[in-house]
Amino acid sequence: MVNVNSLSDTRRDILPARTAGSALYTVIAVGLIVAMAGLGAAYGVRSWLDSMAADAAAAEPSASHIVTIGAQRYAIPAALMADPIQRRDGFAERMDLTLALPLGENGKLSEVAITIMPRGRMRTSAALLDSVYLHQFAATQLSGVPGLVGKPLELDAGTSGETVWYDPLTANPFVAKCMTPVAMTIGDRTCLRVLILSDRNTAIVAFDPAALDNWRSFDSRIEEALTPLRK
Repeated sequence: MVNVNSLSDTRRDILPARTAGSALYTVIAVGLIVAMAGLGAAYGVRSWLDSMAADAAAAEPSASHIVTIGAQRYAIPAALMADPIQRRDGFAERMDLTLALPLGENGKLSEVAITIMPRGRMRTSAALLDSVYLHQFAATQLSGVPGLVGKPLELDAGTSGETVWYDPLTANPFVAKCMTPVAMTIGDRTCLRVLILSDRNTAIVAFDPAALDNWRSFDSRIEEALTPLRK
């Protein structure tokens, strides 16, 4: 005969064990949920921070900086400044810009690199024509750019492959020196011209040789591009 009291005692022993097991399972489940929520929150914060950093990096080139060179102040969009280190306000000894100007064939945009420095840091191309280039000219003469004469430089001048293009009929002539790479492609900025700007700073311009065809409007295009930046 089964003892009823013994069964009751056994049930009382089992129930607390089951209750304790359920409680432990609940605690573990809640802990996992909290941990998952924490991980999700951490991931969300990390994603937000990454997004903010990406947005800041993308927005930075759209900012403008007030840069003073010589006696001239410029308000320069950061996107035009070739060197990220120069993207700050204040006085500077030089500023490197990259601009797209209508100097290509039929007025197409052509990329030029312009370095602006205080006057006197570099001699202009026109000044170099009389003081340096004339003494280095080879005997041959090139043609191909309407209105300009092309004179290769002597090989012993350390300028092998370079040609000076200049206007022989003007007192203050257009002068540019161009490299002759083995394989020239569109977009090569292998010509250099140094000129005095209307704000009395000096501009060193590197450009595609194809822009020589627009040499008569070259300086005015540079001035037009820089005028809105002057303050």
